[in-house]
Amino acid sequence: MLNLVTRHCGEVNHRIRPLAHGRGRSILWPMTRGWTGLLVAALLGLTACAGGIRPISGSPPDAVTRGAFTPPAHAEPVQAYPQVGGRHAMNYLVVSRAGPAEGQDLYYFTGREAGEISISFLNRARSRMTLRATCDARGYARPSTHLATRPAWVAPGQTISVVLGPRERHRTWLALDPAVTRCDLTVTPGGGAPYVLRLRREEVSRPELARVDARHPGCQMPATGDPLASAFLGGAGLSITCPLPLGATRILPGGAESLNAKVEALTGRRLPADLLEHGTPDIPLDFSRAPQLDLIYLNYLNLNADFAGALMARMLAYHAARGTIVRILVADVFLTEADRRLFEGLAARYPTVQLQPFRMPASAAQGFEGQLGRLHRTTHVKFFATLARDAGRSRVMIGGRNLHEGYFYELPRDLSAFPELHQYDPEEARVTGGFTSYDDFEIELRSDRATHGAIQHMAALWHRDFDSQRPRPAGPVQQASAQVEGRLRHFISVPFADGAAQLPYYTGLIDAAQHSIEIAIPYLNLPPEIFAALQRARARGVRVEVVTTVRVRELADYMVSNFNRMFANDFADWVHFIDYDPFPRLLHSKLIVIDGRLTVVASTNLNLRSFHHDMENGLVIMDRGVSRQITGVIRSYVAQGTRYPSGQEVPRLFQRLARIGWIARAF
Repeated sequence: MLNLVTRHCGEVNHRIRPLAHGRGRSILWPMTRGWTGLLVAALLGLTACAGGIRPISGSPPDAVTRGAFTPPAHAEPVQAYPQVGGRHAMNYLVVSRAGPAEGQDLYYFTGREAGEISISFLNRARSRMTLRATCDARGYARPSTHLATRPAWVAPGQTISVVLGPRERHRTWLALDPAVTRCDLTVTPGGGAPYVLRLRREEVSRPELARVDARHPGCQMPATGDPLASAFLGGAGLSITCPLPLGATRILPGGAESLNAKVEALTGRRLPADLLEHGTPDIPLDFSRAPQLDLIYLNYLNLNADFAGALMARMLAYHAARGTIVRILVADVFLTEADRRLFEGLAARYPTVQLQPFRMPASAAQGFEGQLGRLHRTTHVKFFATLARDAGRSRVMIGGRNLHEGYFYELPRDLSAFPELHQYDPEEARVTGGFTSYDDFEIELRSDRATHGAIQHMAALWHRDFDSQRPRPAGPVQQASAQVEGRLRHFISVPFADGAAQLPYYTGLIDAAQHSIEIAIPYLNLPPEIFAALQRARARGVRVEVVTTVRVRELADYMVSNFNRMFANDFADWVHFIDYDPFPRLLHSKLIVIDGRLTVVASTNLNLRSFHHDMENGLVIMDRGVSRQITGVIRSYVAQGTRYPSGQEVPRLFQRLARIGWIARAF
């Protein structure tokens, strides 16, 4: 039941049929009476904004050959064990019965700034797997659960034995001394032939990545008499970059355009619009102009095995086969077996594809609410990036989209000829499958200064401490320029580890508004601090316009739609509040423009969940040109919407639930 309920709000909930529009009504309405309703709502409160669905085998459709990469002759020194205050570096290794593709036996693990290194195993095989590791420094095997007594270290050069159960995931770790730089791992599937993986320390063997993964600079901010500039330069306690030159950008309001931008970043060519709109997952891909890439990031809540996912997997396979490191951060709870078959299969075949399937560890869950949060606290980060060797060819895309067909197309395509992929059924009830499409937005960074800065900052999240989930801190402090026009900052929020530092930053931006605040956002369960900041904006005479889809036609409809109605009751008498309902799509953009000067494009919603539960990221941009473009996007929503008044009916049961803190903070 819990797995069913987790597929709900906003992030791929596969709706199918139109639902009757009515105040406070939803597909759960008959269940929201008495104790049954309370139980259902409580279960919803324990689950994430979500997704799920059904994918392609690990082998890529294109024949690819491995590019030459020679590790440096002289390894950089690695710190001795233990590094005082060092993080717990968690790595994940996918093993399969077939093993890696020919010549693809290199797996890189990280121990950067670590006092503890672990490798967690994911077994794709339906049989037991026997693993035998020999390393150049000590290590031991252990279960992932808490240990009262640590196992004895196994000396360098001696065999560390591990046995994985069929389809075992996250239950067994290989613990390594931080002095380890290399291991040889012999994998023997039950009844199958053994193969060997060469495990190498990434920051030693790949110096080009060691430079990219260096700590992002800290900032000494200048004094300014401009309130909005001062707010832009704030962010105390938040993981955020120094202001970076913006350079060239491209806005991506259209779904198909966004997917094609990712194809272009990975292949060097755009696909013809008709082919992208009507083609199948095996459409021809031309890599003759593909950039040479050192690194690819693919960080999403939903990563699904459908047309978009299969196309992405083919492009990732091409680059991974040539030695490119591919880093995928995804919410593990929302991966179906089909999704795992595609992306974990890809990682097993090409071990330079590195997975971080996010599940909140018990060590990071504080108190009663923290332990409940382990069921639904997740990564909501949206970050696509390519780091190219040639100048001007790196790309970063940030916004609200996930990698799922509904973010790129209004209707699902027929994939019945591809049984390994999700076949969304328009006649299937949305609770058990189906399809939801979204009106969403991303912005693409195209300059080297901006892309490299954002990619370097994402390493703070990738190399976070596993036990606390705290991002890696900034490096040496540098003096920031007083010039803010034409600058951007990238932020990462881990609220349960950084003291919810994103919240005062957003509040400060709203408090700095002098003339106007324009917002397009799907969820409006405001934190009290932002509620109060909007009231202060009213007192200053600031014009506020908010556009949303009030009726969220998803499983969590009862809760999130009523929070949107409560926003109308609290603010619609003075806020220009617009209901934009582009049926069958739902608004999913997260955009804020302040005074026509500052723009926020982020994964963050204006709800308690984004500020207290989930990992988020985004861009804050001080540029009038970008603000004009984003205002144009928001205006297009407003032009198609209708004014939504106060005086909305809100059910009493919902009002009771909304007063329970841990439930309210889950939405």
